[in-house]
Amino acid sequence: MSDMIKMIVLDVDGTLTNGQIGLLHINNVIVEVKNFNVKDGMGIAEWIKAGGFVSIISGRQCLLTQHRAKELGIHEVHLGVDDKLACLKAICKKYKILADNVACIGDDINDLNMYAFCRYSFAPADASTINKTRASFVTHAKGGEGAVREMIDILTNIKD
Repeated sequence: MSDMIKMIVLDVDGTLTNGQIGLLHINNVIVEVKNFNVKDGMGIAEWIKAGGFVSIISGRQCLLTQHRAKELGIHEVHLGVDDKLACLKAICKKYKILADNVACIGDDINDLNMYAFCRYSFAPADASTINKTRASFVTHAKGGEGAVREMIDILTNIKD
């Protein structure tokens, strides 16, 4: 874990997943399907094991995200968030974490306000162009294909 970065903040759709939302019709019920990358999960678990803090802030509500976050032991999960920056500031205040100790990853325009707040910002390789332009780092991996793990690996190797 980076000495300087204490918390990582993760977007979900397009970052922890490939951004596709699968919908199945089973017995007159619509069921949502998402795929999460196990390498991202291992990176998150190792970050937490090393004493790091993890928050999810997503614009969408999804029980699958809640389930995956619980599996990984993610500290804060905020879903259906319109203003991600306000949510992030509230988390930082609650845990007394400075913006200089936070890194975030997100793939689209609703993540940009977090980019400006955090010490480091990351965009997956397939993020929107504006995100890739404004991010501190652009991963080689696409969202849902190891971008979060790559972020964690980069942060682990930054010598503050």
